[in-house]
Amino acid sequence: MAKILVCDQTKCSGCRSCQVWCSFHHAGECNPSLARLMVIAFEEKSSFVPVICHQCRDPWCMKACPADAMTRDPETNAVLILADHCTGCRACADACPFGVIRINPEGDMLKCDLCSGDPVCVKSCIPRALTFVEPAEAYLDRAASVASKTEGAV
Repeated sequence: MAKILVCDQTKCSGCRSCQVWCSFHHAGECNPSLARLMVIAFEEKSSFVPVICHQCRDPWCMKACPADAMTRDPETNAVLILADHCTGCRACADACPFGVIRINPEGDMLKCDLCSGDPVCVKSCIPRALTFVEPAEAYLDRAASVASKTEGAV
């Protein structure tokens, strides 16, 4: 089974290294607005939330595309935008429940492609808030996190 990108928002420091390196990898420049993920700051709570593509099992973005410009990579399971078919209509971005599909200044749609199975955002995440793991491992980590937060509550 293909690995999945997982975020532990409790570890995110808001450094945006993931955005900088993602944009450099894909666009050749350090410009967080060109990254395929976002870090949202909640300053009143001093917390940060990386917003990542979930590579949905039944992707709304793919269903919404009138140009049939989206496909799934059989190796990584990533939902990909076929640039040569994309019309830039933004239907995919409007359909995404996570708001992670954006458009660049040239009119190209931007979406996480999992960097062909070796996500740059994970490698550059200093606090290790982003991981790329087998699905079963992700659920075990989540269960352990919940267990540690509820320890002694019963």
